[in-house]
Amino acid sequence: MKKAYGGVVINPSGQVLLREPAGHYKGDVWTFAKGKPESGESPEQTAVREVFEETGYRAEIIAKIPGTFDGSRTSNEYFLMVPVKDTGRFDAETQAVRWATGEEARQLIRINQKAKRRRRDLRVLKLALALVRCLEPALHPSEATQPQFQPFGTTQPQ
Repeated sequence: MKKAYGGVVINPSGQVLLREPAGHYKGDVWTFAKGKPESGESPEQTAVREVFEETGYRAEIIAKIPGTFDGSRTSNEYFLMVPVKDTGRFDAETQAVRWATGEEARQLIRINQKAKRRRRDLRVLKLALALVRCLEPALHPSEATQPQFQPFGTTQPQ
């Protein structure tokens, strides 16, 4: 079975980035960016590249979403990501991207036509949202507990 890797991008407000495949490819109306690795690419490199190509967002991996999500021809793995930069440009495989709350994302994914792909994406979404809740303290520490550090080679004023 071929491997594919993708990303679920969640912003600091808890919104999820979804893409609308061009022509609703394979019955997907709203889904996550994913694709097959290029020669020599790691799973992480593939996921970051696919998110960039299909959404226009540069993103950083925070954690691997547990599990594999098998389709009829591919075994898919996903990474939880945070957005770094929106370039405003995505490839021809995508006709639109949008941010959605967790509940809006569930509703949009439910529009997908193929039951197996719909179930996969809903499962990925559920695990991604649970993972981000678990990691929330590390992702957004309060000001009181946030460590103060200086970039290498700088000094603190006395």
